[in-house]
Amino acid sequence: FSDASAFVKFFKKKAGITLKRSAYAQGYDDTYPKIEAISDLKRGDLVFFDTVNDGDDLSDHVGIYLGGGLFVHSSSGAGKVIVSSLTSGYYNRVFSWGRRVLQG
Repeated sequence: FSDASAFVKFFKKKAGITLKRSAYAQGYDDTYPKIEAISDLKRGDLVFFDTVNDGDDLSDHVGIYLGGGLFVHSSSGAGKVIVSSLTSGYYNRVFSWGRRVLQG
């Protein structure tokens, strides 16, 4: 996958969900409920991160929450799809919010 938003868009499309193209557009799409706290995330939620210190854009990177404090995403640094933790470390510090795109 060329980037994290393309990865997420591909898998959500397989589930019948149409998402906007970029992490920014997905993160700021109020079509889906916003989840402020990591503890309120459910499996399948999108998770957004502020990975680029560029001011007002708090949605630079996106992944899919797996549950148990883990999420899957396409990592440009690692050059592959990986599973990372939200409970501590880098992604915990740069977490912005989630979006619930699966209902039920």
